[in-house]
Amino acid sequence: MDQKVFLKFSSITLVLIGLILLIAPSEWFPNFYNPVFMSVIALISPILIYLPKFILTRSSPQKRKLILEMRSIIAFALLVNFAGELGLFQLYRYGFEYDKFAHFIVCMAFAFILGESLREWEHLHAKKLVLIVFLIVFGSGIVWEIFEASSDFLFKTQEWGVYGEHLVLDSYKDLLFNSLGGIAGIIVFKIPKKTHLKTKPPQKGTVLSH
Repeated sequence: MDQKVFLKFSSITLVLIGLILLIAPSEWFPNFYNPVFMSVIALISPILIYLPKFILTRSSPQKRKLILEMRSIIAFALLVNFAGELGLFQLYRYGFEYDKFAHFIVCMAFAFILGESLREWEHLHAKKLVLIVFLIVFGSGIVWEIFEASSDFLFKTQEWGVYGEHLVLDSYKDLLFNSLGGIAGIIVFKIPKKTHLKTKPPQKGTVLSH
């Protein structure tokens, strides 16, 4: 699917989910839903998808391409999370922790695009760049856990832990999968760079073999 089409699809899907959750009677939904909270998050999510377009400079084709990829990853992450909120998180009852899969795959994608973006905008040294990417991914995971705990306290949701249970153990596991995803994203980010460095154009006067 074309990235621009995917972005439109994601935004429309999230708005529709938000409207259904907001308008439909609460008895339509499973007891683990928090329709009002979920609808508000869904309705403001498209703003997050378009945010990079307005806060980052687009002075080159490469930067415009990265902004598009960044927005696509944000949209992907939001859809992955909402798929969990709508029911896939319940798969833990059958032995598959979709929540941990979401933490891993989203952090992997963010680590990759963050590395690409910092290299393009900030021109950081490779080792410093990798360290910053990992620290941002790990730090973001801690912030997310605080957000979930705050949500449970303020809005009486059950976001933190496993629907409000096993809080400490689940948080440790979330941070572990965040870190593994971040490392995987960094590895994927570094592969093209290494390949690029090893591939040098032929010098003048060099005879190419066939």
